[in-house]
Amino acid sequence: MKAEVTVESSVYDRQSNLLCPSCGEGYLHQGAIEVYDRAEDAEQVRCTVVEDGNIFSQIISNATSNNPSSRRHGMLIHFECEHCTDVDFKLNIAQHKGFTLMDWEYEHGSNSGSES
Repeated sequence: MKAEVTVESSVYDRQSNLLCPSCGEGYLHQGAIEVYDRAEDAEQVRCTVVEDGNIFSQIISNATSNNPSSRRHGMLIHFECEHCTDVDFKLNIAQHKGFTLMDWEYEHGSNSGSES
């Protein structure tokens, strides 16, 4: 399921709070981070995952990666919501033609950690 990114503005000194795309609450906890470093339209991408204090990095085929960008760099941040315990959330951040695009991707009944 895809959803728009929603924030609650000016929560703490000009900072915004991300809101859960499923329940609308702001009690989200960050998990694994996946960074995709890709030259424009390159077939290969460097995927670096940071999770639980460990760093994994490898060059993989972009076609089979989780890169949220269709042409360049991308990033996924995994989240858990205190209220939605059976949902796997990923904040997708993609570079596209000078824009930074963001959306949520999530599935109910699938919270089993990151898919890296």
